[in-house]
Amino acid sequence: MGAPKLTDKDIDKAVLLLDGWSGKLTWDRYLAVLAVEIGHTYTKVAMLRQPRIKAAWDLAKDRVHDSAPRGGYGNVAMSLSAERIRELERRVERLTLENNQLLEQFVRWAHNATRRGLSLTDLDKPLPFAEKKVTK
Repeated sequence: MGAPKLTDKDIDKAVLLLDGWSGKLTWDRYLAVLAVEIGHTYTKVAMLRQPRIKAAWDLAKDRVHDSAPRGGYGNVAMSLSAERIRELERRVERLTLENNQLLEQFVRWAHNATRRGLSLTDLDKPLPFAEKKVTK
């Protein structure tokens, strides 16, 4: 029996792993580390079916390809801080791309809903379960 379907939590772990990746990036290495992180072994095909993982992979692959090897010069704390900053910058880059894709999707959905007779007011109504708040 194969690994279970990837959950949103698993996908988050997979993209965060790619955000922080340094050194040579191969599918074998990535999938091995990911298996330890989430407890299941997945295939390259399964990963590429997930748009967030594919986009994070492409960003990580480009970054690793473009980056020159860094030497361990200077203060250890400064080196660790610089690496953490680079990791956070990579995460911000990925999240910005994901956010832009979601905004584009929202615009498409709003346009299509409006064309079918739904107004933006209709679309902005609270969900039914949100209206049933218990007050004391």
